[in-house]
Amino acid sequence: MAFRRVLCAVDFFPESLEAFRVAAELARLHSGSLHVIHVMEAQPVVSEWLPINGLGEVAIQLVEKANAAMEALVASAESSLRGVSLTTEVTTGRAFVEILDRAQKWRAELIVLGSQGAPLLEKLVLGSTAERVMKAASCSALITRPPQRSVRTEVSRVHVNG
Repeated sequence: MAFRRVLCAVDFFPESLEAFRVAAELARLHSGSLHVIHVMEAQPVVSEWLPINGLGEVAIQLVEKANAAMEALVASAESSLRGVSLTTEVTTGRAFVEILDRAQKWRAELIVLGSQGAPLLEKLVLGSTAERVMKAASCSALITRPPQRSVRTEVSRVHVNG
């Protein structure tokens, strides 16, 4: 099956970087399009700790950092993206809702996500973003895992650095 419209969600953790690598390769193999999305979920704010006018500045800084991270991610994969029609997006909201919405509006044939990202407590209470996307997606979904490091590599690294 050829996936020509691949949507990849990233949170810039190692798991999502592997998802991006896989999504880019699939899009390239099929001369397809890749839409990469990063969703910034709103976090609770205690207003006494930060002045109200400071909230806007913090939000702008977070968006700027996310855009810079997205640019760096794309630049790091420039050679593997040759022949791929690429679009990127940084947005806010609930990650699984925004991913599913973009996939439907963009008519994605495949959604690619990393296996982890949310804090453990959120996963226990709400379920993971990947799990929710898998259950509700109207297209195929692929959950990637980063390559496992061997125990020997980890032991050698500890010995050399320790």
